[in-house]
Amino acid sequence: MEIFRVVVAALIFVPAWAGQAYASNHYLLFLGMAYLFVGFVDLVHTLVYKGMGVFHHITANEPSQLWILARYLESLSFLAAPSYARRKAPAGLLFSGYTLITLPAVVLILAWRTFPDCFLEGKGLTGFKVISEYV
Repeated sequence: MEIFRVVVAALIFVPAWAGQAYASNHYLLFLGMAYLFVGFVDLVHTLVYKGMGVFHHITANEPSQLWILARYLESLSFLAAPSYARRKAPAGLLFSGYTLITLPAVVLILAWRTFPDCFLEGKGLTGFKVISEYV
């Protein structure tokens, strides 16, 4: 089911990318680009689970952090998308912007481990995770 979510994100991106030449605005391109990166974070979220064998030294915290990152990226993109309803933006600029936001956030979680904790072994969900889910 997790991979299905990634496939759906890719299927949102493809027609948005292919139709950009025909669009009078870049609302759908913006959302398509957002879902390309949300799908990437969701894919990493899926591969990071303990027992998947892709990453080592992973706790239950990292998948939860990636889940929150993907949901924030998704929801903030929906808030920003209407600003592209009446204008165009270079696709390269959108791609670069999402890359500059997404990749450092993933590095904060997996390499530097400085993203706010979402799950603590023996204690459960943190306040940050619970509040973020409501947000």
